[in-house]
Amino acid sequence: MSTAIHINSISKNFGSFPALDNVSFEVPEKTIFGVLGPNGAGKTTLFSVIAGFLPPTSGNVVVLGETEIAKLRGRLSILPQDALFQANIPIFDQLVYFSRLLGRSRDDAEYEVYQSLKRVNLDKFMFRESATLSHGMYKRLALAQAFLGEPEVIILDEPTSGLDVQGAMQIRSLIKELQSQTTIIVSSHNMNEMRDLCEHVAFLNQGKLVASGPVDTVTGTSLSVECRLGRPLTEDEIEKLKKSDTIRQIQQTNKASYSIGFLHTLTDEEAETESRKLLRQILDMDISIHALNETNRLEVEYLRLTGSNNQQRPSVN
Repeated sequence: MSTAIHINSISKNFGSFPALDNVSFEVPEKTIFGVLGPNGAGKTTLFSVIAGFLPPTSGNVVVLGETEIAKLRGRLSILPQDALFQANIPIFDQLVYFSRLLGRSRDDAEYEVYQSLKRVNLDKFMFRESATLSHGMYKRLALAQAFLGEPEVIILDEPTSGLDVQGAMQIRSLIKELQSQTTIIVSSHNMNEMRDLCEHVAFLNQGKLVASGPVDTVTGTSLSVECRLGRPLTEDEIEKLKKSDTIRQIQQTNKASYSIGFLHTLTDEEAETESRKLLRQILDMDISIHALNETNRLEVEYLRLTGSNNQQRPSVN
């Protein structure tokens, strides 16, 4: 698989404060790549360096084989976390202006803008001023701008932040549709969303890279299930379940609810087999099962990798 983005030993200091500290990883071409981390981990700073908004203190970024951002006009696009538009100018006119900056003729720009607004369900509102848009509509407008020019790489900084459930679902669906033609690097605090979208991830914590790789590889060590039973387990029953070679802990979370964690060596196929085995063991004990749900392994690994020192980091993203 080809690589769209090479991030090579990037550090970025603001005065004496290291927002990024020797970060290196690669983003495969035509994948949805998630960058995860708590507030202040360095995600937005990293995106700004990739997009050329900020120069790195050291290291370099290679995007589509180029180290000079000026050579990527129209090939690289970004949705900043807090994108702003002129309040009293129709959104259609603003996007046409941006499209013309990419070298489009007037007719081509108008056609491209209409198609982009239609893609995010804003074509019916294209002559409205941005100040009249709801938060969700404003967010979709920013996405429409990011999609202009048929970019080969799109950077999305929390694209569904603040959207309602339906709006967020539409944006996720759109991102998935774009994957066949575009490399997408995205950040979000919604772990269910990231699990649904991403094939590869990188975890940042306090400006440092703490893990990166395919989701199955990074999270394959974090299987646990939440189990709600018809009655509490006895001590003997808990000990019997613990005799399994793959169960590493059983923690009671409520009267008859348990969090059951497995060993840090399971593939997805092995995890499914072990979950079924656990289900049979509990039923063989003549205990009814009211619910058995696998926890979000991405979330579990996120908490494991970033949960210990989050409060000590100043709020620089």
